[in-house]
Amino acid sequence: MIRRLWVAGLGLALLFGATTLGTTAAPKPTPEPGGANQQAGVSGPLSSVLFNGVLRLKGMKLRDPLAKDNMHPNAPSTHAIVFTAIVSNGTKHATHGFFNASLADADGITTAGRALDDGWDLQPGAAARIAIGFSLPDNFVPTKLILIEAARSNAKAFRILLTPADVPVGTL
Repeated sequence: MIRRLWVAGLGLALLFGATTLGTTAAPKPTPEPGGANQQAGVSGPLSSVLFNGVLRLKGMKLRDPLAKDNMHPNAPSTHAIVFTAIVSNGTKHATHGFFNASLADADGITTAGRALDDGWDLQPGAAARIAIGFSLPDNFVPTKLILIEAARSNAKAFRILLTPADVPVGTL
């Protein structure tokens, strides 16, 4: 009889202990992963030199369009800006292509750009100048420029972080 009471008491203690543990020691929720299908990449400020394992970007800047750019705003209440940089081949193999580009604001709203050049065809160590134009709504303040090599499916993206000082004064 004493043994049955002891076993019953042990069972109740285990039951209450397990219930108490379950409510006070609940596991932390798993954070939501960010960016569905987000492409791997490298990031840095406009003033940096970025290398994604294949291409190197340097001499990056945003500026107002020049006449030779043939870049104009798409509609009223928009303005045009141009991104320029030097892209070089950091591999032992020839590479060619161009970038798909977009500017993003602080809320993640993006605006696509268009290449203003013919892309690049680079031997190892060679470099080329690139230009990409954007037509932006007047109230759009870019905080990030995203470049993804169009001809390479597994290329790492470039994420260029922008400050208000990086954006031409006439566009804000």
